[in-house]
Amino acid sequence: MSSKLLYLAPVVSLVGIAVPNQQATAQNVQTKNPYSGDFQFGLRGTLNPFIKNAASWIGYGAQMRIKISRRVNTEWFADYFPATIKWNAERRDIRIGTALQYYPLHEIYTGKECTPYFSIGPTSTYTRISSGEFNSEQWEAKRWSFGVIAGMGMLLNVSRKFTFGFVTQYCAQIATEFKFRNATITNVSDSRTTLPDNKVNYEGQFLLCMSVNYTLGDLW
Repeated sequence: MSSKLLYLAPVVSLVGIAVPNQQATAQNVQTKNPYSGDFQFGLRGTLNPFIKNAASWIGYGAQMRIKISRRVNTEWFADYFPATIKWNAERRDIRIGTALQYYPLHEIYTGKECTPYFSIGPTSTYTRISSGEFNSEQWEAKRWSFGVIAGMGMLLNVSRKFTFGFVTQYCAQIATEFKFRNATITNVSDSRTTLPDNKVNYEGQFLLCMSVNYTLGDLW
């Protein structure tokens, strides 16, 4: 009888060690937020339905998102907007920025098909306007503009890792104003652009953005 107990002693000791470890693991799983630290990458397209100052009406770009809490997400994005000004110039806008996203009703990935959110953050845009190749004289004008972009959006949760995003945004920026000067060269109407240093202009854009996002992993 005593020999059998000696054989069972190692088994009992292992069980005694395993049970506390399982309890500690269960407690860690319950206390850890499984959704903070999620890293997403996505592609996006942006529509500017109200064109002003020869701005681009459609753009495309990419974004990444890093979730920092159960209801707060951070977004980092870059967009490219190409446009043609009449028949004699080209405009290129590159917009970069970041935003905080807040989910007021429920957090993402809770079995809900739709997750509404608010977003707001700083943004900056590099703009370059240059003459076309067929112009008699080549010229270009460049500038930086800075502002804030805010909006309301909706996430469609296809799966735990795959989502579609739809957001309506307003971008408010201040920058040096573009000034267009018309000239006539050999009976052809030519438009040139300059950037006066003494006038700052306010510009606002109403934007509609759609994105496709995929979760690549967990950063922490």
